[in-house]
Amino acid sequence: MKRGHIRSGFTLLELLIAIGLTSILMVALFAAMDIYFKLQLDSHEDITRQQISRTLLRQMTRDIQSVVFVKKKTVDDDTAPASTGTTGGSSGTGTGTGATSSARSVGSDQSVGSAAVTGSTGSAATTGSSAVASSGTADAMLTYTSGLVGSATDLLLYISRPDRTLSYVDAQSLTSTSERTGDLMIVRYLVADTAASGLSATIAKRFAGSKTGPVGLVRITGDLYGMSTAVESGEEEKFTSVDKIDAEEVSHIAFSYFDGTNWQETWDSGTQNSLPVAIEIILTLRTVESDDPIPGDKTDPYALGETKHRVVVALPLAEPFIGETAL
Repeated sequence: MKRGHIRSGFTLLELLIAIGLTSILMVALFAAMDIYFKLQLDSHEDITRQQISRTLLRQMTRDIQSVVFVKKKTVDDDTAPASTGTTGGSSGTGTGTGATSSARSVGSDQSVGSAAVTGSTGSAATTGSSAVASSGTADAMLTYTSGLVGSATDLLLYISRPDRTLSYVDAQSLTSTSERTGDLMIVRYLVADTAASGLSATIAKRFAGSKTGPVGLVRITGDLYGMSTAVESGEEEKFTSVDKIDAEEVSHIAFSYFDGTNWQETWDSGTQNSLPVAIEIILTLRTVESDDPIPGDKTDPYALGETKHRVVVALPLAEPFIGETAL
């Protein structure tokens, strides 16, 4: 009797086990690859942000350290000899008159202007913060030629820097921000935001399109004479308009001013008659939204969260803080 040939093969149970093990292996491999790509994208985004922050902070440091400042004469220096031997009433009147005339004379020589008068009478010491927060920057562009005016989110600098090509025009021929009449310049930093007010919102609405919220960091530069004249004549839009957003990745900027003992939220060189010892800058960077968002308005699972980048810039022209040794 002839025996039949037995064919070897897999049973159904063995096949199911093999498929199950293969599926588990594929899931583990996919999870590992997903983690790898996520870490790779995050690392690439983090490196990009580090490069952007270094570039921006280097430029801002250069501008801050180029600030020029001429200190005003104090009222005590001008009126102390004249007030000796006067009566109480006449002394008070004489001091007030001397303060105003001194401030005006200094303002005409150093172009400090009306803000210097307020600072000399002492009232600006209490109103300086609100002035900077509201219209202090615009007023400074009319009257100041040195120092800085800054709030927690807006910084206006008066710097001295020669033109790279040494191409200068006379004041009557100045027509744009790219032209220069001298080495003195105005530089202003702020974040354009549709939810803000003033110049920040005006710039943001030009570039935001359908987006809302922060649009990016803006650096406004121009000739000192040209920008001051434009603000005075009501044509500041021609000189404060920008052609582009410098860094869309910046969602927020914060400034703090160190006076030698404490950090201040605002600073006005005209009223405080000094420069801060140092300025702290904190940039908040984000991932710029793509023009082609993910379908269903889902958040990008690979997007890196906001990161903060900080630097403290010392001002070379600031007077050294003496502290208790001066008492």
